[in-house]
Amino acid sequence: MLAIFKREFKSYFQTLVGPIAIDIILVFGLLFFWIYNLMNGYSDLANTLYSMCMYGFTFAIPVLSMRCFADEKRNKSDQLLFTAPVSIGQIVIGKFLALAAVVAIPIALLCVLPPIMGIFGTVPYKWDYVMILGVLLYALMIIAISMFMSSLTESATIAAVFSILVTFLGMVLGSFYSNIGNEKVATVLSAVYDFGSRLITLLNGSFDITAVAYMLTVTALFLFLTTQSIQKRRYTVSKENASVGMYSAIMTVVMVVVVVFVNLAASQIPEKYRIIDVTNNGAYSLTDAAKEVASSTSDEISIYLMGTQEQYEAYTYTQTIVDNIKMFQRYSGKISYEFIDLETRPNFAQDYTTDTVSTYDAIVYDKSTNRTKVIALEDFLVLETDYQTYQQNITGYDVEGELAQAIQYVQLTEDKLVKAYTLTGHNETAFETSFTDVIAKANVSTEDLTLYTADAVPDDCSLLIINFPQTDLKADEVDKIKSYIDKGGNILAIFGYVGDADMTNFNTVLAYYGITNSAQLVYEEDAEHYYAYPLTNGGLANGQLLPVVNSSSEITKGVGSINAPILAVYATGLSYNADATDTTYTEILTTSDQASLLSFAADGSYQFSDKGTQVVGLEADKTLADGTTSTCIVYSSCNIFNETVDTWTGGANLALFSNTFTSMIALDSTFVSIPAEYMNTSISYSTKAMSAIKIVWWIIIIAILVSGIVVFAKRRHM
Repeated sequence: MLAIFKREFKSYFQTLVGPIAIDIILVFGLLFFWIYNLMNGYSDLANTLYSMCMYGFTFAIPVLSMRCFADEKRNKSDQLLFTAPVSIGQIVIGKFLALAAVVAIPIALLCVLPPIMGIFGTVPYKWDYVMILGVLLYALMIIAISMFMSSLTESATIAAVFSILVTFLGMVLGSFYSNIGNEKVATVLSAVYDFGSRLITLLNGSFDITAVAYMLTVTALFLFLTTQSIQKRRYTVSKENASVGMYSAIMTVVMVVVVVFVNLAASQIPEKYRIIDVTNNGAYSLTDAAKEVASSTSDEISIYLMGTQEQYEAYTYTQTIVDNIKMFQRYSGKISYEFIDLETRPNFAQDYTTDTVSTYDAIVYDKSTNRTKVIALEDFLVLETDYQTYQQNITGYDVEGELAQAIQYVQLTEDKLVKAYTLTGHNETAFETSFTDVIAKANVSTEDLTLYTADAVPDDCSLLIINFPQTDLKADEVDKIKSYIDKGGNILAIFGYVGDADMTNFNTVLAYYGITNSAQLVYEEDAEHYYAYPLTNGGLANGQLLPVVNSSSEITKGVGSINAPILAVYATGLSYNADATDTTYTEILTTSDQASLLSFAADGSYQFSDKGTQVVGLEADKTLADGTTSTCIVYSSCNIFNETVDTWTGGANLALFSNTFTSMIALDSTFVSIPAEYMNTSISYSTKAMSAIKIVWWIIIIAILVSGIVVFAKRRHM
C-alpha cells in the first residue's frame, strides 16, 4: 500500500494535474480571503472556506481524481492491479491517501492565515482551525466520491463531470428540501444527500459530531463502493462471478446499514455532549449564568415563537433564537417552545398579552404565576446604525440574555420585583441602551426621581443611582438621601472631573460613608496604565486610565485582563477613612504608584500633588445602628459607563457595570443578568499590508505552477 501511495503521489507532480489542482484551490482561497477578510475585515474564515469549498473543491478535486481508475480501465492497465501482491482494498486506500496528501497541501497553507490576521487584530483561532479541519473532512469525502465515479467509467472526462455534478448538487440541494410538501421525505433526503448543511455546521462555530460522522461514514462508504466496483471487474471472467456478485451485494447492503446506524446513533447523542462550541463568544453554548437560570427553573415555562418553523429556519439570526431555546432545554425539562403560525392563528397573542406582537417576536409564559413577557425580535439582536447609509447592521445577539431575563421575570411574584430610582435634576447623564438593558435583564424596573420635589426617597427603592451630576445637590436632598441610607438603602454613584464646579453637597453624601472626593484630575505617568492615543481632539492621554483591577472582588470578575481592560476617562482621586470601625472598604480600581493629582489655577497654570496610587473605584459597606448594611459603590470617572468607551474595551466596561449593578441589588432579589454577545470584531488592514499578503500568496501560486511545469518539461525530454 505504501508503494502505491508513493507512486500515485509522485505521479500527480510528474504531470501538471497536481500543481493545477492545488493552484485552483489556492486561487479561489485568495479570491475569497481578499473579499471577506481583507476588504470586509471579517476576523474568521467561515465565508472564505465555504466559498472555497463551493467553487474551488467542486472543480479541483474531481479534476484531480478523474484519472484515478478511469485511465487504467481505458488503457487496460487495471489488469496489473488484479495481479498485484496487495488487496484491492489496499490499492484503493493507497490511491485515496495520495489524493488526500495532494489536497492537504493547499489546506495546510490555509493554516497560516489566522496568524497573519492575528497581527492586525483579534482572531478566533480555535474556531478558524476547527473550520480548517472541517474543510479537510469535506475534501476527503469529495475525494472518495470522485474515486468511485472514476471507477465506473473509462472516460476521465465523464468521471470528472459526474463528480462535479454530484458535489455541486450535494452543496445546494439542502436549501430546496424545505420546499418539498412532504416533511418526512424532505427529512430523509436531507439525512442522505446534503453536503452543504453539514459543511455549514462545521463552519458556523459548532463542532457537531453528527456532521463529522456523516462525512467520515460517507467517505468510508464510497471507498468501499470503489473497492467493490473494481473487485467486480476483477472477477468478471471468473466462473465464480455469480457468487462473488452476491457477496458484493450483501456486503454493500451491510455497509449501508452500518453507515445509517452510525449516523442515527450520532444524532441520538444529547446536544450538550454532541456539539462543541468553538466560537470566542460562546454563541453555541450557554454561559454558566444561563445554565443556572435553566436548571433552577421550577415552573412550567412555555415559549411561543410567532411564526412557522420554516420562517425561523429561513434566516440565521432567527434560527439562532430557536437554537438558544434548545440549549436552555438541555438543562431544564420545564421549558418548552412552540411555533405559532400567525396566518392561521392571528388572535393567539391576545390570550397572553395586550402588547402588539409581530412575526419573529416571542411570548414567554409561566403557567403557575400567569405572568407573560413579550420579547420583540429587535430585542434579540444587537443593531448598529450605519449613518452613511442609515441602515442597521446586526453586530451581535442578545438572545441568551433576553431569554434568561424573561424566564426569571415570569416566575417572580409581585412582592419580589425590585425597583431602582435614578436621581435627576442636576444635569445627570442618562445611561445608553446597552447599560439600560443590563438593568432590565436584572428584572429591575427603573424610575426617575426628582428628589427636591419629593418628600423622601420612596420606600420601594432598592437602589438609588446617581449618574454624573454636573450641578450640586440641594441641602434638603442630602438629608433625604442620608435618611434613605440609614434605612439600609444602597447607592451607586458615578461622577468625574467637573473643573471648578462646586459639588459640596454631593461630596457630603460620599462623606457619610467616609469617602473623600479630591475633585482633582488623576494624571497617570506609567505608560502601561493609560491609553496613549487621545480619544478626543486635544484630549489628555494621561487622563485616560487603564486602572489596576482588584481581581479578588466579585465585581471585577471577568474583566481587567490584557484582553478585557477597563478604561476610565478623566477620573478624580478618591480616599477613605481606613480607620473607620463601622465601614468596610474594598478598592475596586486603582492607578499605578506613578499617578498624581492634577489641579489647575485660574491663570492657566497647573500643579501636581499626592504622587502615588490613586483610587478611582471603591466599595463602602456601612454597618448601621440596627445591624443592617448600606452599600455605596463609587466610580470617579464620568465616562466609565459609556458605549463608546465600552466599544474600545470590547465590552469589559459593560461587564463591570453588570457585575456592579447585580451585586448591589442581590441583597433584595436573586437573579442572573447576562450581557449581549457581540460578533467577532472586524480587522482593519493597511493598504500596504493587503498588497503584501496578496503578492506573497500569488508568488506561492506561481511558484507551484512553475515548479510543476519544470518537472513536466524535464520528464518530456527524458
